[in-house]
Amino acid sequence: MVESNQENKKIRGFAVLINSILTPLNENKKFQEKFKNLKVKILLNALNLNHAAIIIVDKGLVRVESVPNKPKENLKKRKVGWDAFLEMDTQTFLAIAMNRLSLFGVAKKWLTRKIKMRGIRKLLILLKIFKFLT
Repeated sequence: MVESNQENKKIRGFAVLINSILTPLNENKKFQEKFKNLKVKILLNALNLNHAAIIIVDKGLVRVESVPNKPKENLKKRKVGWDAFLEMDTQTFLAIAMNRLSLFGVAKKWLTRKIKMRGIRKLLILLKIFKFLT
């Protein structure tokens, strides 16, 4: 029974990519010191993929889990318990990660509803997390 529980926790799809990017932060002492008092869940949903990624920062440690994004009810705040939500297609995620899309470009896509955001103040924490990766 323990083995089947571990299989359910296996990350899939988009979450694998996010996990490979963020896992090195668990060894970064400066990151652990800065986020030692923080507990936050950020849901990243790539519209054209089958699984969304939940980034969990818990007292200086980063963990990523995956959630199937179909049906849409799987991503509801009551079910997942996220503090911030970011939804866009995969190409836009990659453009942001590779610095090909500026903050102005993100705002423009948000106004045209190609990007959905909830909990914008908590999403700023995600930007601070990504600064530790450079």
